[in-house]
Amino acid sequence: MGRNTYEAVLGFSEWPYEKPVFVLTNTIDKVPESLEDKVEIVKGDLKTLVTMLKKKGYENLYIDGGNVIQSFLKEDLIDEMILTRIPILLGEGVPLFGKLESYMMFTLEKTVTYNDTLVSSHYIRSKDVI
Repeated sequence: MGRNTYEAVLGFSEWPYEKPVFVLTNTIDKVPESLEDKVEIVKGDLKTLVTMLKKKGYENLYIDGGNVIQSFLKEDLIDEMILTRIPILLGEGVPLFGKLESYMMFTLEKTVTYNDTLVSSHYIRSKDVI
């Protein structure tokens, strides 16, 4: 996740993640003592970072945060997307998708509705071209 998402989650009453969290940031050097075994600060080239995490045994990475998602998309490092929509218009914030050099095609795998409110759609990256 990116720094902005990380800082937002820090405001929760308790840390919600059970799996390790890697925070992409150039401005934070350390995490609170209570999170040292749960959060790691990472920096650098995304392709190198993904390779390093795979060598550590992390095969499926969950990418969170508007700027971070845009960066991973620009490097063509997203194989699947699960987009969950909540029917609330915020009117501000970081856009999920930014400008890309070329089209990226995804195929809808499935869509699920939760509590008659949340709509979650799962997409798989397709190498097909328009």
